[in-house]
Amino acid sequence: MKDSEHIIQAINRGDIEAFKQVYALYYSVLVTYANSILADSEDMGEDIVQDVIANIWEAKTQFASYSSFKTYLYNAVRNAALNHIKHQGAADKYIEYLQYEYTPFDYSGVNVEEIYRQLFALIDHLPYRCREIFLLHMEGKRNEEIARVLQLSVETVKTQKKRAMAYIRANIDKSLLYE
Repeated sequence: MKDSEHIIQAINRGDIEAFKQVYALYYSVLVTYANSILADSEDMGEDIVQDVIANIWEAKTQFASYSSFKTYLYNAVRNAALNHIKHQGAADKYIEYLQYEYTPFDYSGVNVEEIYRQLFALIDHLPYRCREIFLLHMEGKRNEEIARVLQLSVETVKTQKKRAMAYIRANIDKSLLYE
């Protein structure tokens, strides 16, 4: 118990050695935990755990105790894994939409990874508010819900979604959608 309190004090001070120690202690178990949530994505668990630990380091988060730190680690990994699943599901729906819009008959030649890469690169180029609205739309949220969450009018949400869709349609490489 005394060692764990020293570790948490060192983490709160931003001591890199303490973070290395925590990384060594928790990395594999957190990766296993993340992969158990993700189920089908082997490497993504590693990425999630690395991101969570890096975010704690960068944010200089302070913890009251070692047990609160451990709870935070597990919750952060769980939330990141669930967000990844949610985001992946939304992207899958949009790719299906694009495939249907441009190739209603044969999907066998579609390079899905490249479409994902392009889709998210285009989304990243949208203006901040437009991107925020479009990502919420991709998560399956309705216009009214997006408007309420972002404290906007429903008309603003509709307009920004149309702008995002027009931008993506105009800029996505349509050759990827054909065999």
